[in-house]
Amino acid sequence: MKIVIIGAGSVGYELARTISLREHDVVLVEKDAEQLAAVSEQLDCHFVCGNGVSPQVLRDVGMRDCDLFAAVTEQDEINIIACQTAHILGARVKVARVRQEDYYLDHRLLLDGITKAINPRHEAVHAIREILLQTGANEIHEFADGKVRVIGARVEEGSRVDGKTLAEIHHELGKRVALVTTIVRDGHTLVPHGQTRIQSGDQVFLAGPRSRAERSLLYFRTAERSLKRVMIVGANDIGMELTRDLLAAGVKVKLIDRDPEKCQMASEQLRDALVLNGEGSDTELLTTEGVGDMDGFVSVSAREETNIMACLLAKHYGAGKTVCLVNRTDYVPLLPVLGIDAAVSPRLSTSTSISRFVKRGAVTNAEKLGYSGAEILQLRVQPGCACLGQPLKESRFPRTAVIAAILKRGRVVTPSGTSRLEVDDEVVVFVLPESLTEVEDFFAGGEQ
Repeated sequence: MKIVIIGAGSVGYELARTISLREHDVVLVEKDAEQLAAVSEQLDCHFVCGNGVSPQVLRDVGMRDCDLFAAVTEQDEINIIACQTAHILGARVKVARVRQEDYYLDHRLLLDGITKAINPRHEAVHAIREILLQTGANEIHEFADGKVRVIGARVEEGSRVDGKTLAEIHHELGKRVALVTTIVRDGHTLVPHGQTRIQSGDQVFLAGPRSRAERSLLYFRTAERSLKRVMIVGANDIGMELTRDLLAAGVKVKLIDRDPEKCQMASEQLRDALVLNGEGSDTELLTTEGVGDMDGFVSVSAREETNIMACLLAKHYGAGKTVCLVNRTDYVPLLPVLGIDAAVSPRLSTSTSISRFVKRGAVTNAEKLGYSGAEILQLRVQPGCACLGQPLKESRFPRTAVIAAILKRGRVVTPSGTSRLEVDDEVVVFVLPESLTEVEDFFAGGEQ
């Protein structure tokens, strides 16, 4: 695929970095020469210094053979115009980063020439809501139109699987437990085998049919805590939207903000929520308002330092699940090490959403695992696949990858050594970065 990205800011950088790991024809366009020079030392792609709205610049880059055009600058208007120009010049898929609600009608951007508009706020709220409502999880991914769910969770001391090998867990629980595909332990990512022993504190990723993956969380935690009460720090757009969603789901919400005017507006618009004026990192306020009784605690203020400190305090005083909003994407894998259950970055969520449009060879979908550096690929088995018709245990599949699920005519199958692949089967695969190309070639038969 040929991918053209307009804007070398935080979203553009993250998108280019992610896609260029598996795509060679990535072009990053940025009009600020200094900004472009700064990122060019860290990225492996083509660079063009120019205005991404200019028809001549886009012609020179090449729109007629552009498979994905993503405009992700800080200005909505530039992104919209750039996509419409790219559409006229022949680009196939056009994605715009658009934050202003004025451009949407019922959450849809009704403008010709734009395949999809992505609002970072909506992406972040969706990610936080999924993590909260699936109370045992700290990371969630869906594939095959939701038929396959991948859930990340931390193993609790004293849970049913703590200290047991995967072979022992399989013997004891059988098909009641989803497949453990990846383990992150002490900062290292492991592709496990039957004799791998689960340890408390491990970050595990479970994959399987949606219901099985969700039920499996019970075995990795000592007790499940339903979501009845949530405290949110930040009455900004994200905090307000998240509050509305949780109230609609029957959850009681306490919303905290340091700005009296924002609190006044929030109390008028969210009559079923308790709105409090104060600092989210104020220990006295948190304890007085019963932070230890909260099933969930979320900090989404504009200040990362406040969010991190508030979540650490909430966890210290006994809050159930803590979710922290951060702008720096490199914080996402670090905060769980400090004890915060999950970190969400609007920039990373936006980049991940756009990355789903990237198709290469057998790959139909791809997402990164925030805690591990690994990726999850959804691939369609091509006629040239070397292992067609033979048991998987006899194939030369990369050791740093694992097949998590097989979809046969829409039915999800948990793979085993005796499973056989057929043309047009779809597979969900966990893979470490060094084996990405090898896995893609395996299912495509080496033909791209």
